[in-house]
Amino acid sequence: MPAILIVDDDQAQLTILQRILQREGYDVKTVEDSSAALEVIKQQMFDVVISDMWMSSRFAGRDLLREIKKIDPELPVLIITAFAEINDAVNLVAHEGAFYYLEKPIQIDVLKREVHRALQVRGLLSEGEPDSDNIPPDVQFENIVGESEKMQQLFKNMSRIIHRGVRQVLITGETGSGKSLVARALHELGNRKDRPFVSINCGAIAETLIESELFGHEKGAFTDAAQQKKGIFEIADKGTLFLDEIGDISIQMQSTLLHVLEKHEIRRIGGTQSIKIDVCVIAATNKNLVEAVKDGTFRSDLYFRLNVIPLHIPPLRERIEDIPLLVDFLIKKFSTEYVDAIPKQITSRAMSALCRYEWPGNVRQLENHLHRIYVLSENTSIDLDDLPPDILDASLPTTELDIGIPEEGVSLDEIIKEYVCAALTKTNGTQTKAAELLGITRRQLQHRMQSYGLQSQDFKEGD
Repeated sequence: MPAILIVDDDQAQLTILQRILQREGYDVKTVEDSSAALEVIKQQMFDVVISDMWMSSRFAGRDLLREIKKIDPELPVLIITAFAEINDAVNLVAHEGAFYYLEKPIQIDVLKREVHRALQVRGLLSEGEPDSDNIPPDVQFENIVGESEKMQQLFKNMSRIIHRGVRQVLITGETGSGKSLVARALHELGNRKDRPFVSINCGAIAETLIESELFGHEKGAFTDAAQQKKGIFEIADKGTLFLDEIGDISIQMQSTLLHVLEKHEIRRIGGTQSIKIDVCVIAATNKNLVEAVKDGTFRSDLYFRLNVIPLHIPPLRERIEDIPLLVDFLIKKFSTEYVDAIPKQITSRAMSALCRYEWPGNVRQLENHLHRIYVLSENTSIDLDDLPPDILDASLPTTELDIGIPEEGVSLDEIIKEYVCAALTKTNGTQTKAAELLGITRRQLQHRMQSYGLQSQDFKEGD
């Protein structure tokens, strides 16, 4: 039985909320201040915490949230807030890990819905759903490359989404980071893989046409409606709908979309009958929707409805240790696509320059540069002369790490190991300086050293 803790100094509200949730079959405990809540949480496991934002105790809901996240970062915390405090509540959700906010006076159906949603995310409710500790081995994402800590966390979250059959996902990330690639992987590896995957760029469709594109229209619904047309929600029924650039749709269309997501039904333009749909909706944006909610350009209720499961794709500049892997993957990809082109390898100094560049266009920019070089260059290697000026100008001077590659070739992993050894030798085993030479963090260098069985003292002179 899921356990819920309610924290509120309003005894009447405590009693009401407790009775409502007990009738839903939950084990509900109540306390009247944050200090008592912390003591209880340290002694007992809870699956959801519901806390008022402001209480008369020495610290209120915001402080309690922070302390809870120190104890159990994955524990969903719902914040009860007054209308005047909604902006503060949105900030708690966006930046401090709160799960959702409940606006006073609390609507019973909203309370039930959000508690149910929190328990679903916690992995405790859906019938037949695997327990979080018994999730099958991670899915192999063959076309998404990365071994950095941030990418491994992304893969882990994607794997959980796939195994649990989540129906709503919000993907955020900069332009070119791979949002559409992640969306397609979630579909192709999930339980809807044999059903349609339909993608639409919300920012590329005129405002006057988007409603017809999404929901379809009946014959004669407007001047150019010569025949009935299904919208993409109907086309994607039983499958997956990818709404790219969701942040670009108008407020009016946001209201219509919210209704569809809540009721799981659509109505064609000019139609009189509602049509039930079963669609996994994956939305994506490169915009900051939290700021858009504050500015009034994006509905907060739609944001939280879409943001059931958030996935953030890190920009390439935050995972530079993945660049050698990406380069290797892309060169192999191009060698398969262009069998008549001269096979190529990349030199160590060119790779070093790529690793020092900021990549504002992310993986897409890297792929485009390598694609152009692979097709146009007549050399057998990709060197500094092949790189565009913006990469060379922005990168630091390359270091003299002269590592030879035998004619028969060598694995990428061996090249990376040689770079690590060369950098440690050059810096007399000083990890911080070696990491700077390689363009990675000290922690990332230590991870590499551990995987290769290397010790700093092995590279100190005289040792």
